[in-house]
Amino acid sequence: MELGQGLARLGSQTQIIVRGDRLLGQEESDVSATLAEAFQQDGIELHFNVKVEQVAHANDVFTLTLSNGQELQGEALLIATGRKPNTSTLNTAAAGVELDQQGFVKINEQFQTTSSGVYAIGDVAKQPAFTHVSWEDYRRLKAILGGENRTRNDRVLGYAVYTEPQVGRVGLTLEAAQQQDFNAHAVTLPMSHIARAIEWGHDLGFYRMVVDRDTDKILGATLVGYETAELVHVFLALMEAGATWQLLEQSVHIHPTYGEALPSLARLLLGEDMPTCPNM
Repeated sequence: MELGQGLARLGSQTQIIVRGDRLLGQEESDVSATLAEAFQQDGIELHFNVKVEQVAHANDVFTLTLSNGQELQGEALLIATGRKPNTSTLNTAAAGVELDQQGFVKINEQFQTTSSGVYAIGDVAKQPAFTHVSWEDYRRLKAILGGENRTRNDRVLGYAVYTEPQVGRVGLTLEAAQQQDFNAHAVTLPMSHIARAIEWGHDLGFYRMVVDRDTDKILGATLVGYETAELVHVFLALMEAGATWQLLEQSVHIHPTYGEALPSLARLLLGEDMPTCPNM
């Protein structure tokens, strides 16, 4: 998605083929809808609920035949089919290191493999496939080897999608929180209600926070908008500290900024009707 939008903005006619019914199918449906609108504004043609049945290449042109009978042509083809661990040549069995059915190294909660004294971290150990997670895995393992009581999942982790608008994510969505039996609810603030977003013409997207009603702790956040990969760190830090939404609500963020809207988001839990352009 990131490369497709980048190519479109560089002037290429771009088409994206999606086997499912929306973009970023693992995210909330309104995240998908927001990005679809942004992509269409960039002139990208989206094809949903189709598969590529055949690919031909002749005279420097790719011809794709889709499952709905449509044919698409282009000078370049990017195939995004996921990842698989590069463990097949390691002969891990010789060291007693077991792999799962997908080829990932099996580890316990402290990164120990099935062979004593051998550890695995990062993507190959089926941890979330992000550079910052691998780095944090290293720090955890170093602490474990130093005698500290750390585990593979003992810190709040976030991630981002570098489309425009960006998607910044941390913690649980409302649906995921409810599935885990949290007494959860969520508040959402549209970007079109944020003064800085209106000033800069970045009014596509929203900020959302998920909160546990029983403890008032922040369970997660979904931010779709300009530079939300930066803003999501506010929630990451609050969640790491075990903070409640009231701490964010009481915070005084600088005007005029995008971050100014984060306390406004929390104040929606007070039942306040926030104005479209506060303090303008």
